[in-house]
Amino acid sequence: MKKFAILAAILVATCIIGITLSRAQLQTKRDNAPADVKAKIQELSSSDPAKRAAAACALQKMGAHAEPAIPALIALLNDGTRVAPELVCYKEFFSAESIDPQFEGLKEPSPGEAAVQALVAVGKPSVEPLIGALKDSQWRTRKNAAWALLHLQDSRALNPLLVAVKDEAFQVRAHAAMALGEQHGEGIAEALTVSLQDSNAAVRWYTAIGLGLLRDPRGVEPLIAALKDQDSRVRSYAAMSLGLLHDTRAVPALLEALKNDDRQVRMQAAMSLGLLRDTAAVPALIEALKNDDGQVRMHAAMSLGLIRDARAVPQLKAALKDQSAEVRKQAQFALEQLNVN
Repeated sequence: MKKFAILAAILVATCIIGITLSRAQLQTKRDNAPADVKAKIQELSSSDPAKRAAAACALQKMGAHAEPAIPALIALLNDGTRVAPELVCYKEFFSAESIDPQFEGLKEPSPGEAAVQALVAVGKPSVEPLIGALKDSQWRTRKNAAWALLHLQDSRALNPLLVAVKDEAFQVRAHAAMALGEQHGEGIAEALTVSLQDSNAAVRWYTAIGLGLLRDPRGVEPLIAALKDQDSRVRSYAAMSLGLLHDTRAVPALLEALKNDDRQVRMQAAMSLGLLRDTAAVPALIEALKNDDGQVRMHAAMSLGLIRDARAVPQLKAALKDQSAEVRKQAQFALEQLNVN
């Protein structure tokens, strides 16, 4: 027992020494940082939230050069003060989505979210500090840390994210679920299947995206079930992800989703049926060329081009006169895939 106690003490001491050295190294890097980096680190403490966000954005543009700013950027992650979106230097399509008030905090143009962009731009040196931030007492820090880890796609984050997907804050669970989609390892598909049953709709729709990113066939059945979710966004992202999984088991459920009362669900179902390239979808996609929504018609035409079934030629020719320019463009694309002039 005494021997184990000594070993335990050595391990603890080693960890403490490692943490101390890491902090010392970061402080040394900050002390030796170029003047432009130091100036922006100072501005991260400005009383003006717009200046804090702008400073983080400037550091994002410096990339790896901004590594000395990591501790200050980590400290900024909890800053949810709203600023103009253009100050946050977003780099992903999902950030521009409008979020219902009930999902407050998922996306909020702020200095904290600008810090996310900067930490991602710094790269691998940000990973360990961000993993540490997943244990922070403030939910916003944990949420933004999970968001950053999504983009860094580092295997060191796998186990911490598996813990974070059970966080008490739905914002953290949501971002951790999507981040897990970019990981590889045991337990991910199982964890996301559980998250797809979360009581919060935002967690379910982020999880649906995560399952699509994961490309694991075990996600097919849970996503098919999610096509009947009460929340339309969950249904929409489930339809999208089923296309990414390239598994024809999803075809019957996606054909049913083409009749959904939500246009986004119909659109994503039409798109995914094309990605699955199953000729069984052709009659329904031909019918979708008559849908009252132009986006649905456009994706139906695109998918018919991907499937390349001659049965669609007459309807695609008719679609060349559609009132929507995008539908006409995709109908032309489809006919070219079928070698029809």
